[in-house]
Order: sequence, then C-alpha cells, then structure tokens
Amino acid sequence: MAEDSNVADAPVRGERRAGRPKGTGSQRVYDKVREAILRLDLAPGATLDEAGLEHEFGVSRTPVREALIRLASDGLITLLPNRGARVATLDVSDLPAMFEALELAQRATLRWAAKRRSDADLEALQRTNAEFADAARSRDVDRMTEANRDFHVAIGRACRNKYIAELYETQLAISLRLARLVFAQAPLTGRSYRSYYDEVVRQHAAMVTAIEKRDAREADRLARDHTDLFRSRVMEHMQSSLAGDVSID
Repeated sequence: MAEDSNVADAPVRGERRAGRPKGTGSQRVYDKVREAILRLDLAPGATLDEAGLEHEFGVSRTPVREALIRLASDGLITLLPNRGARVATLDVSDLPAMFEALELAQRATLRWAAKRRSDADLEALQRTNAEFADAARSRDVDRMTEANRDFHVAIGRACRNKYIAELYETQLAISLRLARLVFAQAPLTGRSYRSYYDEVVRQHAAMVTAIEKRDAREADRLARDHTDLFRSRVMEHMQSSLAGDVSID
C-alpha cells in the first residue's frame, strides 16, 4: 500500500461529482471518507488533500475541515499543520495499549448498558446482532464490518453516558481498521474462519442476554472475553506465515 496515495487517486465509492445530494456537506464527507478508511480504500499514511476533497464532494472548505476534525477525533486521521491530513498509521508497538483501552471502554460500556438499557436499546441490539450473524454466514466482509460497528455502537448508546460512548466509538474505529488490515489476506473459508466468527456471534448473543437480564457482572465478564478473543485472533494471524508453503526451488 503506497504511502503517498491520496484521495484524488482513490475516489470515494458512490459519490457523485455533479450535483449535491441531500444532507449536510460535512456529514457526507465524514461518512464517505470514514468508509474509505475502514475499507482500506485509503491506506494508512495516505494523504488527504483538502482541495481535492472540496472538488470530490463539491463543497467548500468549511465542511471539509469540519469532517476532518471529526475524523481526527475518531483517531482515523492525523491533522498536519498547513499540510492537510493523513490517514492515521497503526504502529505494532501501540497494540498492547490499544487493547488495554478497548477492554476498559468495552467493560464500562457493557456494564452500564446492562444497568441502564431501555426496551428500544434491546431491540436495536437484537436487530444489529442478527444483521452481523447474517453477514458472517454469507462471508460479506463489508456488511460484517458495518453490522459489527452498529452492534457495539448500540451498546454505547444503551450505557447512557455520552462521554464513555464516544470513547468506545473511537476505540471501535481503531479496532475495525486493525481487523481489516490484519485479516485482509485471511481466507474466508475453512474451520478457523467459521470457528472465530461463530464464537463472535455467540458472544454477541450472550451480551444481548446479559444486557436484557440487567446482569452487569456477566456483561463485564463477556466484555473481557470479547476483547481477549479479538486480541488472540490478531496475534495469531500476525504470527502466522505462508512462507513455508512457498517453493523456492
């Protein structure tokens, strides 16, 4: 993946250069650039040129700047003084700290969601988990990514603490991008794939049950297990190598 890729060289999917769809310009830029980053259409280190974004989306500088500030607060980009922005890199040395932050945010969010959720929150969790399970069965990586995020964001909303929910969403964005980077070359078939995602679906269902029963202790335990599962999968994949399967004769 080239370091000097920029948004002009990788146009955002589905965006029309002519005309202006409904909705605010800032929100459109944010949504589309975020999607491109999470899907790896924009690689880590890729340059985001403000003028290029203005042209791409047909908006002025202000909506672009607003969107970039939001993306920076999500940890997805780094703002560069007088130089635009770049897609944030993921440093392997940061992984232990990242997993610590994810676990703490996940535990607090699930615990409070179990104590404070509404019936509407529970319905949202059941719906988004069903969407994730369906995407996992069909091996649709893009749908899985979005449904997984929607499920965890719904937990964040259920915790009724906007500051914790925002922290959790930031950690989710980083984690989802890490997952796409690490698993990009992983086969979507075979026992390992099925076993991992079957366990994710099982844990999601158990989270919903714990939140439904308002069992904060069980929700906390499941949050730990869920982080451990993701951490183990990432480390296992990073340590694996296909070199032994390559003939060099």
